Parts: sequence; C-alpha cells; structure tokens
Amino acid sequence: MKPTKLIASFFTLTFLILLISSCGGSGDPATYNNKLMELVNSNEQHINAMNQAMNTKDYKKAEEVRKGWEADLTKNIEAANKAGDFKGNTDFQKAVVNGLNAYKKIVTQDYKSLIELRSNQKSDAVSAASSETVLLDNINKTLEETANGLNKASADFEAKFAK
Repeated sequence: MKPTKLIASFFTLTFLILLISSCGGSGDPATYNNKLMELVNSNEQHINAMNQAMNTKDYKKAEEVRKGWEADLTKNIEAANKAGDFKGNTDFQKAVVNGLNAYKKIVTQDYKSLIELRSNQKSDAVSAASSETVLLDNINKTLEETANGLNKASADFEAKFAK
C-alpha cells in the first residue's frame, strides 16, 4: 500500500495514527479510514496550487486550478459515496461526503467569485476589498469547520471501532 500524504494542518494526531497503522483488510477500521481520508487529503495539493496562483496574481492559473479541483471533488464525492458503510455504520462516510461537499461549495462559489473579483480589479477599491474579505473569511471558516468536523468524526469512528 502506498503511504498516504498526511495533512497535519487538517487532522489531529488521531488521524495520523490511524493512517500510519493501516494494515489491510476490508473489515479493518484503519483501512476504511485510510480509504476515505485519501479522498480528503487530495485537497491539499489543490489548496497549495490555489494559494500559489493567487499569491502570484496569476488568475488564469487560479481558474485552471479551481476547475481541476472541482472535477476532482466531484470524483472524490462519488468515490466516498461508493465506499459504503463500515459494519453497518455510515457516520464517518457521511462526514467525509459532507466535508467534500463543503469544499466543493467554496470551490464552485467562493473561489470562483474571488478569482473573478481579483481578475476584474474593480475601480471601487473599498467595495472590492470588503467583498474580498467576506469571501476569504467564508473560505477560511469553511475549511476550519470542515477540518473540525472530520476530526470529530474520526475520533467518534475510532472510539467505536478501533479496539
């Protein structure tokens, strides 16, 4: 099994332990967790690429990243839905699907608006700055709340199934 790229900024030590301890077998909670978390972890590359494009004011590249990220999220949501339950329990799966959907919402709405806003560089700088602040606040809030929700779901999953 290939090692999973870990995203420490999004996940607690609990996730780290579960990801590292994955040992195979469809009935293994670590393997199930790993399978779903790989779908979440793949967002890190898009976040980094988006930050780089936005920091360099390459809005064409930012839009390319956004479209690629949206396409990957669509695939990952489908894969998470297909993962099914773990021993009859769908709580963790639903948390991952909800988290991916939250990412998709900011990618399709907030990032799209932010890229358009920055690309157009409206003449009303005060209004543009205010709009940009609202978008950035929502993006950051959503990323943080999603990470917290996934951390809780992971802890709940571990408490229930890791013995």
